[in-house]
Amino acid sequence: MAPGELAEVAAQHGPAAYVLTVGSDGRPRVIHVAVAVAADGTITAAVGRGAAANAAARPDVCVLWPPAADGYSLIADGAAAVEGEPGPGARVAIRVVSAVRHRPAAV
Repeated sequence: MAPGELAEVAAQHGPAAYVLTVGSDGRPRVIHVAVAVAADGTITAAVGRGAAANAAARPDVCVLWPPAADGYSLIADGAAAVEGEPGPGARVAIRVVSAVRHRPAAV
C-alpha cells in the first residue's frame, strides 16, 4: 500500500492502534494508543516513557490496527523518531516503510 493510501485505510479502522516496540531485553512491548495518520502516511502518537525509550533506542516499530468491519487488520512497519526526551506523553512520529491489510485467520 502506498503511504498516501494509509490515512484513508486507517480511518476505516478507527483512531486507536497497538504500537509494538522492542525492549532492552529483546522482548516485544505492546501499547494501545490514539494515533493520527498524515496525508504522507506518517503516523504520530503520544506514548508512555517505556515505549518512547524503546523507540529511541530501537526505532524499528510496528503499528497494528484491530480488524475493521470486513475482518481485515491493518499492519504498518516503520521507523520511529521520538520528539524530545522520552517521558510520559512523549510524541513519536513513525515514518512508514510498508503497510498491508491482513486477512482474518482461518479458524
